[in-house]
Amino acid sequence: MSNELITVRRTKSQLGFSIVELLVALFVLAVISTATIGFYTAMVQSTFIAKRKAAAVSLATNQMEYLKSLPYNSLAVAGGSIITTTPLPASSTKVVDGISYTVKTSINYVDEAYDGCGSYPSQALKEQYCANYPPPTGAPSTDTNPADYKSVNVSVFVRNTVKIAEVDTKISARVAETASNTGALFIKVIDGSGNPLAGANVSVTNTTLSPTVSVSDSTDSNGVAIFYGLPPDTAGYDYVVTASLTDYSSLTTIAPSGSLQPNYTSAQLLVQQSSSVTLTLLPQAVYSLVGEAYTTSNTPINNAKIYIKGGYKKYTSSSDTGYYFDTMSPTDTRPTSDASGQFALSNLVPGGYYFCGDSGATSCSVGGTTYYLAAAVPYSGLSTLSPINVPTYVAANPPSVTFGFGGNNYIQKVRLVLTTNQNFPRLSSITPAQVSTGATDLANFSFSITGVNLPCSAVASSCATTVQIVQSTNTYTASCTGDSSGNALNCTVNISSVGIGNTQLVVTSGGNTLTLPTTPLIGGLVITP
Repeated sequence: MSNELITVRRTKSQLGFSIVELLVALFVLAVISTATIGFYTAMVQSTFIAKRKAAAVSLATNQMEYLKSLPYNSLAVAGGSIITTTPLPASSTKVVDGISYTVKTSINYVDEAYDGCGSYPSQALKEQYCANYPPPTGAPSTDTNPADYKSVNVSVFVRNTVKIAEVDTKISARVAETASNTGALFIKVIDGSGNPLAGANVSVTNTTLSPTVSVSDSTDSNGVAIFYGLPPDTAGYDYVVTASLTDYSSLTTIAPSGSLQPNYTSAQLLVQQSSSVTLTLLPQAVYSLVGEAYTTSNTPINNAKIYIKGGYKKYTSSSDTGYYFDTMSPTDTRPTSDASGQFALSNLVPGGYYFCGDSGATSCSVGGTTYYLAAAVPYSGLSTLSPINVPTYVAANPPSVTFGFGGNNYIQKVRLVLTTNQNFPRLSSITPAQVSTGATDLANFSFSITGVNLPCSAVASSCATTVQIVQSTNTYTASCTGDSSGNALNCTVNISSVGIGNTQLVVTSGGNTLTLPTTPLIGGLVITP
């Protein structure tokens, strides 16, 4: 019996050992299978990619051979930088083995130094864009036809974004070069700090010529796009340049207007000469500004049409106040406030914005009733009153404070304090708007206010306008002087006991009191450490 027990125990022991072995074997098999499947999948994927790449290379090569077979003058694509009346398509779609490929063609002129360089706006541009600079000994000092040959690029994409094949070549004409009767245009696109912006879309048009000129290109890594072979102007400054870039503002040049010189001037082209244009694009937010229209008694105004202008200034003259963004020009596009007094604006160029005209008395209305801007008070920033600053927006570093409206977050908000009383005191600026307790003599703090309906005299005791700064339960009354125009006040006040934070500005004249809203708005001096 003892032998039987021993035999049974041995059998059970042997059985248990076999199960462990089986589990280990299954685990090893699973690892090997997983690796094998992964390897097989990778091989299949690699083969698939290789087939795609081979097809793309074939498409690119075929397109290039087709281009080489065409007459030289036919080598220009639609929307490209070379003028033509019969452009080739810049993009086409090909399907190979059920896969869709996008074939994109780009053709541009090149200035080669072997026969001298063309006329350039600067020596730096000449050295950078005249290929194989410097010219050889004996070359002409200026190439009168800098469009020496064409550079052709064919790229093939899948899903229209992933480039998997690319071929380049240079193609020259068979005829001898002759003096050109055209000119060249250099466009540089930069950001607000002067850094070049690559990949910006640049278009050049001239509708005064027949046929009209319409060409385009994108900027290179230096922020430059070059257009050769453009016919000269008929009247001057007829070449209109537009630049745009995703997540940035767009900008279009304008021609001079009488004695007014634009900040961004359209180009004038002369025979065998070059012109240059520099455009500054700024990062901007889609959702830019929320506004709210309120009465001086703090009640929302429904159905108020608001006149707004700002952003890029049109002309260099300080006396001209025209802006690219203007909700009354060339057409009436004024936003209208809702029942809560709110409205919103999108895609605004970063910068200052003005409301209800230069003096706050133009084109803000409800029905046929004119409303005057008593004050525009921002919710964020470091300045009070006009202009209201729409900040630069960088997607990688969004602002910490935003303002919700209509399910979207806007980067600035402003309250417009409006009145139907044209005699009500109206404020346009306070300078300085920010006060440092550590750097300013607060016992004799001086500031100035501009606006309308602020009557005063050269003697402070006779000033008909009262100015007060309020913080919590403390009220500081200023001593002010001015003149009969009622447009400016120079004030001094003792705010030595003021605390860190926002204050509130209260102005009284002609029996009317304007109290600026504050917290969270910035309706007075901002006191900093």
